[in-house]
Amino acid sequence: MPIKHLTFFVAALCLLASCKKNDGTNPAGNSNKLKMYIEDARTNGTHLVDTFTVNYDNDDRLTSLVSPALKFVYTYSSKSYTLDLYESGQLSIHEIAYIGGNSYIDSTFQFNNTNDTTTEGYTYNGSQLEKVLTYSYSSFGTTVDMRDDYTYDNNGNLLKDVQSDGQGNVNIAYSFTYTTNPVNVTINPTYYPLQSKFLPATQKLTDGSGNALGTITYTYVFDSSGRLTKETDSADNGDVSTKTYVYE
Repeated sequence: MPIKHLTFFVAALCLLASCKKNDGTNPAGNSNKLKMYIEDARTNGTHLVDTFTVNYDNDDRLTSLVSPALKFVYTYSSKSYTLDLYESGQLSIHEIAYIGGNSYIDSTFQFNNTNDTTTEGYTYNGSQLEKVLTYSYSSFGTTVDMRDDYTYDNNGNLLKDVQSDGQGNVNIAYSFTYTTNPVNVTINPTYYPLQSKFLPATQKLTDGSGNALGTITYTYVFDSSGRLTKETDSADNGDVSTKTYVYE
C-alpha cells in the first residue's frame, strides 16, 4: 500500500479513507459509520482473521479499533493526535502526529517497545502530498532511512509511490490503476489530503531496476446504498486478503 503507517491494517485503512482532507470526522454522515471491520488474510500458507469493533466519539471521530489481539486508541488535541497500538494488552507503538498550518499532517514522532524511535516529515505541493521522509535516530545522529515520492494523474489519483533509501537508491515502486467507484469509507483520522478519489483496480510492484515484483488485483462488493461492504486483494503469487465492512 502507498501509505506505510504501523501495520498492513492501518495502511489499508489509509487507502480507503476519504479522498478529502480528513480531520478524523465522518463527513459522509452517520450512514457511512462503521461498527465492524474484518481482515481475512491468506499469505505464505498461513490464514489469519482479525475482527475489529469500531468506536467513535460524539464528534464522529474515530477513537478506537479493538480486536481480541490488537487495539488502536486515538486521542485528539487542537494541533495533534496520538495513536497507541496495544498487542495482547501491552503497549507496542506510540505515535504523535502533528498538524501543520494547512490542517494536514506535518510530521510524526513514533517509538515502540523495542526502544526504536522514528519520525516522519511531510512535504506538499498545494493540497497534494508530494514527499515523505522517514528518519531514525542513533548515537551517530539522525539519518534518512526512507523517502517516498508521489506522483498523481489529472484526476488527483496516486499514480506511483517510489520508495528510496537515504542515499537516493530506489528500493521499490508502487504503481496504480483505478476503477470508476468513488472512495466512500471514512475510518482513519490521519489528516492526509488522501491520495485517491476512486478505488484502485490494480497495484503493480517493481524493484529499483524496474523489474516486476508482482501485481495485486482489487475486486469489490457494494450494498444497495452503494457502500463498500467487501474488498478482495488478490496477488499473482496466490496471496489473498479480504476486508469486510459492517456499518451501523
